[in-house]
This record gives sequence, C-alpha cells and structure tokens, in this order.
Amino acid sequence: MDKKARHRLEYEFKKYMDMFKEDKELGQLMLKITMQEIFNDEFLHKNSKFRSMDDLLYRGGFGMTNLMEVEKVDQEKWNAYIAANTDCDTWHQFGKLAMVEWMKQVIEIWPKYKAKLAKDAEKKKDEQE
Repeated sequence: MDKKARHRLEYEFKKYMDMFKEDKELGQLMLKITMQEIFNDEFLHKNSKFRSMDDLLYRGGFGMTNLMEVEKVDQEKWNAYIAANTDCDTWHQFGKLAMVEWMKQVIEIWPKYKAKLAKDAEKKKDEQE
C-alpha cells in the first residue's frame, strides 16, 4: 500500500469511527460485530487472494482455526503473509480496511433501517390501540 493509500485509509477510518462514536445506536452495532462479518467473503475476494476466512487461515500454514488466534502466531511472519496476499502491508492495515468497508456499508443502509424501525414501531403501536 503506497503512502497516499495509507493516508486515505487512516483518514477514512477516523472519519467513520467518529460517526459511529457520535451515534449511540451505531456504536452499539460496532460492539456486536464479528470477525466473520468484517472479513466476509466479498471483502476477502475484493482485497486479497483469498475466497474466504477459512482459505486465509488454511493457506497460511500457521495452524490457526479462527482469527482470534492471530495474536498467538509470529507477527512478523503473519504480516509478511498478509503483505504477500492482500492489498495491505500489515494485518493492522488489513483490519482497518475491513472495518472501513463494513462501516461504509452500514452508514449507507442506516437511514433506511432506522426509518423501517420507526415505521414498524408505529405500526405496532397502532395495532395495540
């Protein structure tokens, strides 16, 4: 990842994190996110040589069965593996990229989702009266 792309990633990450921090409901969504949702097949296919999380884990030869075990492997070798097989130089960058992609998707659908929740609540209220 070149310097300009790293700068853009940092900028976007901060921008979206601020949006999630400012909105209590968005913040709650972030607390519920899983590694599988962040590193979904579409993201991996778009930003790496992998087709799935299982593919990422298996091809690395690190003996991991899930991404929660990343901290247990040699970080230098893991980052080299990530750099060789993704659009990022490090695991940390790849995680930020995944988070930015997820946050963008959530922000895009958030107004429609909130409107639907409000409409459903109003409908339920009308039915109870």
